[in-house]
Amino acid sequence: MELGCVGSELSAEWMRRYPEISFLISYGEIEPSIQNEDVQEIAAWRAQLKLEGVDVLYVLGIGSNAYHELKGWLHEKKERMLVFLEEDLAEISSFSQLEASLEVISDSQVYLQLIQNTNQLAELLKSLIHAFPTPRLEVIATPAAARTRASLFKKVRMTLLRECAVGDAVLTEALYSHQLVENVLANFKRWPHSFFANGLKDKFKNIPAIICGAGPSLGPTIPLLKTLSDHALIIAGGSTIAALSNQGIVPHIGMALDPNPEEYSRLRVISAYEMPFIYGNRVQPDVFQTCNGPFGYLHSFTGGPCEAYFEKALEITGDPVGADLGPEAFSVTAMAIALAVKMGCNPIILNGIDLAYTGMQRYAEGVMPTSQVFLQEIAQEKRASEKLLRRKGIAGTMVYTLVKWVMESSCISKYAKIHSDTQFINVSQAGLGFKGIPNLSLSEVVEEHCGAAYDLRSWVHAEIQQLNLTHVTQDQVEEQLCEMQMSLSTLLTLSDAMLEELEAFKTSDNILERTLPSGKMTILQIDFEEEKAFECFFPHVGPALDQMLNRTHPLPLERESLEYRQRLLDRLITKWQHVRKMIVKELSYVDRTV
Repeated sequence: MELGCVGSELSAEWMRRYPEISFLISYGEIEPSIQNEDVQEIAAWRAQLKLEGVDVLYVLGIGSNAYHELKGWLHEKKERMLVFLEEDLAEISSFSQLEASLEVISDSQVYLQLIQNTNQLAELLKSLIHAFPTPRLEVIATPAAARTRASLFKKVRMTLLRECAVGDAVLTEALYSHQLVENVLANFKRWPHSFFANGLKDKFKNIPAIICGAGPSLGPTIPLLKTLSDHALIIAGGSTIAALSNQGIVPHIGMALDPNPEEYSRLRVISAYEMPFIYGNRVQPDVFQTCNGPFGYLHSFTGGPCEAYFEKALEITGDPVGADLGPEAFSVTAMAIALAVKMGCNPIILNGIDLAYTGMQRYAEGVMPTSQVFLQEIAQEKRASEKLLRRKGIAGTMVYTLVKWVMESSCISKYAKIHSDTQFINVSQAGLGFKGIPNLSLSEVVEEHCGAAYDLRSWVHAEIQQLNLTHVTQDQVEEQLCEMQMSLSTLLTLSDAMLEELEAFKTSDNILERTLPSGKMTILQIDFEEEKAFECFFPHVGPALDQMLNRTHPLPLERESLEYRQRLLDRLITKWQHVRKMIVKELSYVDRTV
């Protein structure tokens, strides 16, 4: 089948934008689809869409009428993207014969993706998330696709949302790593006065551990939990510490990892002042004002390259906790589970980890003055990780949950399967639940597994007294910070030199004749990457910036043109300006820390 008229503008544009699809259409034996879009149906469909705040819109099903209805929204902002997903080559073939398709495929804010192999769907959609990075997306289907491909749409939508949540977390930590670094550097100075939490490995073999979450279902278990301090290790993270301590229960071990100021707001109301407190370097430093410790440092790969650099420099080694949780594990609760497994605890009892809005409440009593949620407000959320979903819960009834909670349930289920030699039991009587993990009441589990009594608080205290990071001294910490201060100053000088060279190149009269990058740029880049501060702060920043600039500063296809050179230089200047700002920020943090 020929694509339009040979040599026509339509044919040429299809070949320019989508050469692989053009080849498949032109040389394949394809029967054109006879399905047509109903104009009135498409108009009604568009009227129901709420796209305010959406940056990238994925649409299952291709059609010129769908584009016509969406292009007003699309062109309101140049950063927006409309991505059509189509698995039926016959549909694309029919669409390609329409003159109206020329406007669609010529639009630089539109991208068409052919789904050829559903077995490789996850990788394909992951590549689209990488190509069009944003935390705010929406996934819809045309009316025709919704009727005939509902199963595929459900799979596509959930995969895109989950991949977006993971991709955005990785990208954000790279682009805004200087904000995380502020916490890491401040907490780095605590190492000489901390115990090494990873040293608890296998210290509590076959002791039951109750991992508590702050979900509403925690409340009914409080009376029984109060009787278990000598029968099972109670481990809680973040807001759950407040929920328990305000009910008179002091966890044997508390944890905190969240870098945001809200972590301090949740923990400042706790009354567990002498509780052993395990932290990751990324945590908001103010949380250390909420209790007296002792404080334990957790080697877990959650503090980024800065943390990893200082761990290597000061010989803090060993297997990180939670490395096999997977990329979808975002919460301190998942890390608490991994720590309990590391400690040899068995069984692992999951309590209050609802991962759903049980009774339309966000938290158990005692975390916040009120935690009531309103569906109408939550449904407006555009961030992929915060999207509202309905799923079948533990009791067989439908529950309201979020994408990030579905991800967490999945990663905990997979983690339990990996550690099949440890028994996992969920005692939360409401919420989403975990595939493959049995649901029992806490009283049933206590009767079967928590009969023996131990002085667990004394046991924990005795173990952590032997784990102090005695080989890390304050002088060593100061020495490392001073070295980083000098190295960052060197990076600032190099970035200034790079920007000066780029600006000079841009204003030269013979841009096309000159080699890009210039020899000086190459040397500056090599010198930049050889600095200690690059390894500590910047190994992931360059690729992350390139990923964003692919959206904001796209390059033309013709690589030998003057326009290509000029736009490439603009892009490089923007990139190095951002890097310079990060250096200045990080240098200010080190200056305050030294």
